[in-house]
Amino acid sequence: MIYYIAHWDWILLQSRSEIVRSLSDKFQFVGITPLEKNRNQLTDYDKILNWKINRQRLIDIRGLIDLRNKVKNLKKTDTIHIFTLKTLILFLISTLLLKKQTYTIASITGLGYLFSKTRIAQILRIIIRPVIKKSINKNIDVLIFQNELNKDIFIEYSKFKNKIEIIEGSGLNTNKLKIKSVFNKKTKVIFVGRLLKEKGIFEYLKIAKSFSDSDDIEFYVAGDIDGGNKSSINNKELEVLKQQVMYLGNIDIPNELFKYDLLINPSHHEGFSRVLLEGAYVGLYCIANDIPGTRNIIKNLDCGFVVENNNVEKYVELIKKRQQVIDNLDSNKVRNKIIQNYSVEAISNRFKIIYNKSW
Repeated sequence: MIYYIAHWDWILLQSRSEIVRSLSDKFQFVGITPLEKNRNQLTDYDKILNWKINRQRLIDIRGLIDLRNKVKNLKKTDTIHIFTLKTLILFLISTLLLKKQTYTIASITGLGYLFSKTRIAQILRIIIRPVIKKSINKNIDVLIFQNELNKDIFIEYSKFKNKIEIIEGSGLNTNKLKIKSVFNKKTKVIFVGRLLKEKGIFEYLKIAKSFSDSDDIEFYVAGDIDGGNKSSINNKELEVLKQQVMYLGNIDIPNELFKYDLLINPSHHEGFSRVLLEGAYVGLYCIANDIPGTRNIIKNLDCGFVVENNNVEKYVELIKKRQQVIDNLDSNKVRNKIIQNYSVEAISNRFKIIYNKSW
């Protein structure tokens, strides 16, 4: 039995459900997650256990105890696969005094708020580090990263000494994505993601403001605030945003992303940007901050440009030159590369090798 653990049910829904379905003929899967908005959609798992944790709290003692109780009696033949750095830290704290029972894998899909430059994050890193260093080599057999920089930073921080894998991406179900056939006469630019400062939402608003007098381009934002994240904008800031751009809330990406022309990803850090892969596959012109989690996507797929240091003026310059780039996009070539390297099938095959070794 393979246990997928995540501190948010949305994480186990995304591409993980697709991977579970892809590997269901080989393994049985149980999800351990707080059941919230997505509880009725987690149908690909053999079983779902409700992790009783308040994810809006920094540390929820009841949630730590509940996770401990759920994993302490697992069998030696079971495998645990943890998703996200936050879930890994909660797991390490909750199992600090437990005897290791299972083969345990953790996918660090991004370093997130803990490794941001804020004062609170810096203090948290200092406080949490002793626990991580004490527990991680005892409890984790394999760490999976999505890019080399995240690996180097976290290994230096945690002093992890066991097996390391680099797997770019979480698995894209390319069959669900509607393909773009034509570009709009009035260019539609979109930002897709949680409305976090770390995702570059304020840089995006500055970019949009630079085109406030243009009548041939429109700016959209798709996503929502995240009350469980210290980097999230608040309701007041959301109201200001709605006055500056066209706010869509959450959208059905597979069925709606093709309606737009240009995807902007000014995120400060990414493991390996899923929405950038989706945009590239659909056929959008993509511009992203030059970081490890976006650089390889843009350069390997040749689907747009990266911008050094999230320079707003450079974004504006590239957007103004968009037509000459759009005319040269080879979306069929991009899609073939994504299927080969980043699809659900490609990532599932990598996971299957790791799971077979654990058994």
